[in-house]
Amino acid sequence: MTDAADRTVREFLVPDLGEGLLDATVVAWLVALGDTVAVNQPLCVLETAKAEVEIPSPYAGTVVERRGEPGQTLPVGTPLILVDTGAPTATGRAPGIAAGPVPGADPVPVEVAGAVPGTAVDAQGADRTGADDRTGADSGPVLVGYGTGAGVGAGADTGRRVVRRRPAPRRTPSAAPTDTGRPRAKPPVRHLARTLGVDLAALGAGSGPEGTITRTDVHAAAASLTTGAAGDGGSASGTRSIPVRGIRARTAAHMERARREIPDAHCSLTVDFSRLLALRDRLRARDAGSAATPFALLLRLLTLTLREHPRLNATYVQDGPEVRTYDAVHLGIGTATPRGLVVPVVRDAQDLSTVRLARELARLADGARAGALTPRELTGSTFTVSNFGALGLDEGVPVVNHPEAAILGVGSIRPRPHVVDGDRLVVRPTAKLTCAFDHRVCDGAEAAAFLTALGALVEDPDTLLLSL
Repeated sequence: MTDAADRTVREFLVPDLGEGLLDATVVAWLVALGDTVAVNQPLCVLETAKAEVEIPSPYAGTVVERRGEPGQTLPVGTPLILVDTGAPTATGRAPGIAAGPVPGADPVPVEVAGAVPGTAVDAQGADRTGADDRTGADSGPVLVGYGTGAGVGAGADTGRRVVRRRPAPRRTPSAAPTDTGRPRAKPPVRHLARTLGVDLAALGAGSGPEGTITRTDVHAAAASLTTGAAGDGGSASGTRSIPVRGIRARTAAHMERARREIPDAHCSLTVDFSRLLALRDRLRARDAGSAATPFALLLRLLTLTLREHPRLNATYVQDGPEVRTYDAVHLGIGTATPRGLVVPVVRDAQDLSTVRLARELARLADGARAGALTPRELTGSTFTVSNFGALGLDEGVPVVNHPEAAILGVGSIRPRPHVVDGDRLVVRPTAKLTCAFDHRVCDGAEAAAFLTALGALVEDPDTLLLSL
């Protein structure tokens, strides 16, 4: 760098992308050394334990240094990229970017997850368009994790901020790879390539429009890699190491802690879903677009059951020790995504109607698979549900989501032989419900009472009327 009086190189630090996140992994660089970048042009993709985020540039200039190669994890607050802006400042840093934590000052994290150009995302994940009512359209460039330049400094609002990302400059279509040397492919295709270990740069032009690399191209390349490995006859050259990072690393650590700290037990019950499915059909007959799926109806019944069995909606606290129960039911929904298992949270599910709960469930599931949920939408659950029936499994024993007291596993709903009226064998749509629970919080009798009560509501959902 040059002297302080005439510095033109700005240092952008790894931003704070959400509460409790101490580092981020570089997934891919979108710019190369020597590239000219504009304000809010994407610089790279960072992956945290919660989401993948495109990081926009807070200023314009020329890239002179990149820190961290793809796959490398960098601590929050360390240098990410250096850009020569040609505009000297007294500090050598971009306005609004601190060199590190300021003693005695509170951090101003900004939740960013899946924000699209031209859209603001608030702390609840709701999209809002138009000018920012608080800061105005000219509040300065967005510095992810630090707020806008105009909002940092004396008199700045240190509360939760709205994140606004302005559209990046339009790119002129070109054949793959692009003029920056980066292969042309959509983000989902890039993620697929990373998962399968395919080097997009080695593929050349793809089979899509203007040479875009498609999923088919990636699968074909992965198949050729597998064939080559098989031809090695099991030699070491056919072995592939898969780094565990981001969500998968966070999940691994979380599962280890749950198994280490929670003495879990489980109980199961086979339940007849005939009447619940009939209720679903009646709702669809009245509203063809009804989002009331059997799973959503089950969750509505679950919230009622948890209110009657609060020790299942609880946490074991070591200090004391004590069992802490909750009035609110924040339902965590285990969701499989391309990046691993995440648990979006339906907050205050006990206050939602069946229709509202179903719509919130669908919104969170879509956002989880797209990696577009905020940290707040992925934390704070008090009870978790694992719907492994959606994966085609009949039954299983889920792992309790630490520090919660219990988790419900839901198997697939299929026609099966079922005994009714004591001795009559019929074919009914049934599913197995499994409750894994913390034996420090409740015993088998309490867990069995909870599961039996839930099963009774499923088999006779009209009983729900008694609770309204």
